[in-house]
Amino acid sequence: MQFTLAHGTANDFVVLPDPADTFELTAELTRALADRRRGLGADGVIRIGSGRSLARSADATDASGGGQVPAAQVAMDHRNADGSHAEMCGNGIRVVAKHAIDHGLATPDPHGVVHVATRAGTKAVRVMAQHPDGTVERVAVDMGRPVLEPHAVPAEVDDAEALLHRLELPSAPAGHDQLDVALVSMGNPHAVVVVDDVVAAPVTRVGPVVETHRRFPSKANVGFAQVVDRTAIRLRVWERGVGETAACGTGACAAVVALQRLGLVDAQVAVQLPGGTLTIEHEADGPVTMTGPAVEVAHGRLDAAWLNAV
Repeated sequence: MQFTLAHGTANDFVVLPDPADTFELTAELTRALADRRRGLGADGVIRIGSGRSLARSADATDASGGGQVPAAQVAMDHRNADGSHAEMCGNGIRVVAKHAIDHGLATPDPHGVVHVATRAGTKAVRVMAQHPDGTVERVAVDMGRPVLEPHAVPAEVDDAEALLHRLELPSAPAGHDQLDVALVSMGNPHAVVVVDDVVAAPVTRVGPVVETHRRFPSKANVGFAQVVDRTAIRLRVWERGVGETAACGTGACAAVVALQRLGLVDAQVAVQLPGGTLTIEHEADGPVTMTGPAVEVAHGRLDAAWLNAV
C-alpha cells in the first residue's frame, strides 16, 4: 500500500491514495498509522477515494446558494488519530486537493477548481499558487456557510439566541470552573473561547474538559483565540480526537466567524497558528473561504508484514 506524508500548516496526515475504492480506512488502521512511535505518526489519516465514495444527497444544492453542485472528483475519507471520523478537516482538504492534482487523480477546471467530497458535503478548492515545477503550493477552499444554531452544532444550551454560552467545568483546574464559549459548526462542532494571551491559555488543561462536556453530544473542537487587531488573531486549538494540533483549518474559520459575531474582527483575518498562518474571509450570511498552503514531505510503501499485523 502506497502512502504520502503531508501537512497543512504543520497539521500532519498520512495520505492513502485509493481512487478505485479498494479498501476501508478502519479505526484500527488509523490508530496504527498515526502512532508516532510504532507507526508513521500523524494527527490524522486520509484515504483519497473516488468522488462517488462519499456522495451525499445534501450535495444536490449548493450550500452557498449557487445552484447545483458539480460532481466531486475525489473524496476525503478522514479519521482523527484516535480512529474517530471527522466530518470535515480544513487542513486535510488542502492536502487532498494538492495530492489529487499533483498525482493526476483530479484535473482542475478552467478556473483552477477541483471538487472534493467530504462528510460535510462537497467543497470547491481553487489553486492559488504553484511551485516552479507546476505542483500545487497554496489553495483556497470554499468551506460553505457556518452553522450557528446551537442545536445543529450540535450543542445543548439554555438560550439559543445568546452569542456566548457559559459552561460549568467542575472537573477543570482551579480558576477555570466556568467558561464562556461561542458555538460554530463548520461541518464539525467548535467551541471558541476569547482569551487575552493565547500563549498562557490553558489549552491542554481545559481543552479536553470542554471537548467531552455533557453539552456537546458529538464532543467539540475547542479554540482559544486572542485578538491582535481587527485583521489578525492568534489561535490555539484542542482538536476532538487528537489533542492540541499545530493548526486547525475549521477551527480558524470558526474562530473568525465567532469573533465577527462579537464585533471584534473584520471580514478578512490572518489567523496565526503555531504551525503557520491561514487567511479566512467571511461576509455576513455568506460562505467562509480559507486560504493556506499544502505540503507533501515523503512518499513510500507500507511494509506488508506490519500491515497484516494491524
